[in-house]
Amino acid sequence: MPVSFLFSAVLLFGSSASAAVRLGVVVVVDQMRPEYLDRSDLPDGGFRRLRREGAVFTRARHLHIPTETAPGHAAISTGRTPAVHGIVANDWYDRVAGSETYCMADAAYGLGPEHLRGPTLADALKAFDPKSRVFAVSGKDRGAIILGGRRADVVLWFDRFNGEFTTSSYYKRPAWLAAFNAGLKKKGLLPVKGKRVPKELIASPVYDQALDLLVAELVKRERVGRGAGTDLLLVSYSGTDLVGHTHGLEVPEMDAQLKSLDALTGRLLRLVDKASGGSVALALSSDHGAIPSPEDASGKALGVRRVDWQKFGAELEQVLQKKWPLPDGRWILSNQTPHLYLNLDAAGKLGLERRDFLGQAAKALAAVDGAGGVYVAGEKGGPFAEAFRLSYDPGRSGDLFLIMAENVLLGDAPPGTSHGTPWDYDARVPLVFWGRGVAGGVYDAPAATVDLAPTVGRLLGFGYPPGDGAAVRAEALAAPR
Repeated sequence: MPVSFLFSAVLLFGSSASAAVRLGVVVVVDQMRPEYLDRSDLPDGGFRRLRREGAVFTRARHLHIPTETAPGHAAISTGRTPAVHGIVANDWYDRVAGSETYCMADAAYGLGPEHLRGPTLADALKAFDPKSRVFAVSGKDRGAIILGGRRADVVLWFDRFNGEFTTSSYYKRPAWLAAFNAGLKKKGLLPVKGKRVPKELIASPVYDQALDLLVAELVKRERVGRGAGTDLLLVSYSGTDLVGHTHGLEVPEMDAQLKSLDALTGRLLRLVDKASGGSVALALSSDHGAIPSPEDASGKALGVRRVDWQKFGAELEQVLQKKWPLPDGRWILSNQTPHLYLNLDAAGKLGLERRDFLGQAAKALAAVDGAGGVYVAGEKGGPFAEAFRLSYDPGRSGDLFLIMAENVLLGDAPPGTSHGTPWDYDARVPLVFWGRGVAGGVYDAPAATVDLAPTVGRLLGFGYPPGDGAAVRAEALAAPR
């Protein structure tokens, strides 16, 4: 659907109630499992305050495949799935260029929203209220850019190569950013410029703590919550994902990360409440969950086993080579599991009809150890047919969708975890609304991350049309006074 049409729909269904909320906030915690909100060892003020005062949806999940950072953030940002927003994975294969493409690659600006299609909540707010302002920050460029959209006033992320927060030439660089980065370095939170940030620093609470300081500086310098219109602040904490990939889920490092994140959440709630004079509406969710590692207690109970990424990919190629020998080429041009991009030109030269070739290839690959099912992209079938439909972009998706078997962890060295599948451990995430206009309570009805954008739109006083599979969570909305 064209962006202009959707913006017209936003204006058509708008409401004058936007004046009631001065600040909207969207918080994304990268790789957050829903049970993290319920930890009993955390003090009051952060997650506990959200649970006590907010509307908590216990059965929220992502509707798309793969459950990765970029598609997950896009679901939250747009209220739509990859079939509409086009972010089918963190990386995909460009058949025209014959090479892999990063989701945030931008031909003109290096990094930017060039590949993001359709509307976003942030862009729609700017269309509805030209006086509104949008601020997006994250530890990852894809988190900040996808949340901020095309018209944001400030979009910042952490550059792991230069050890500082940055942006691209697509967006305006704040005048205060250089001094802020210098101050962080003096505090010892970030390394000296020119040195790659060590993994042990990134995969620790320090990563999100640095972002927390950036948020506080941003709110102060830009007077967030005190604009002429409704401001929108979008914050994506990346640390939990990096700790999980490096150390696993049920380890002291994750305990430390979650306790720190809980404290940061409490600080953020107080900050935005004060900045807006109590006129704030907030939503919290995650881009994906994670599978317990085989080394974790729950992973052992589930019988989780680890499959090496390179060996798995090699076996997929060997199966196709055995069926159709191709001595001078490869059948799998790019393996971005679940997206598999196959050599259709070679199939044509062998006289193989496209649909029949893909069907036979899917059947052969499904027998590889670790694979839970392989399906021809764009065709119906299998237990995840609806997720395939919502995730399929004919220009960017693979020729085949490969789903790992349940309780199989693909990649990441011990004791780290990973994600990407439609199984519950990857797809289920928290979904919480809090603040002005929210009816607190615990809601057990099925919900989806694509519900966040239209519900926040309603809280901010304008009608952001729900996409396919999405709905305004009306039960979370307090009756008008």
